[in-house]
Amino acid sequence: MVIDAVSQSTGAERTVVVEPAPAGVVLVIREKDAELARVEVPADKLLTVLTERPAGPQVVVAIDKKVLEVEVRRNEVLLTAWKADAAVGLDDLMDALAEAIPSD
Repeated sequence: MVIDAVSQSTGAERTVVVEPAPAGVVLVIREKDAELARVEVPADKLLTVLTERPAGPQVVVAIDKKVLEVEVRRNEVLLTAWKADAAVGLDDLMDALAEAIPSD
């Protein structure tokens, strides 16, 4: 699922693609046709951050030991991987995760 996003550092329009993966979900931050970041994270760890909403940026360690920073700000989520960032709506991200995570 593709979610419209915006960079908090540059103001550029971006998209975040959420796809299912064997060990969780893949998040891809894109700007126009360029892929800026790709990270595969455990779905349960990402969902925990989104539902518990701890204060400040939270680190979710990716499958390949890369890092995704996630910060929930009211109804917005700031995602940062390397130098790529994207702010998305919390409801949009939760809908995308629900679509990407298989139900048992």
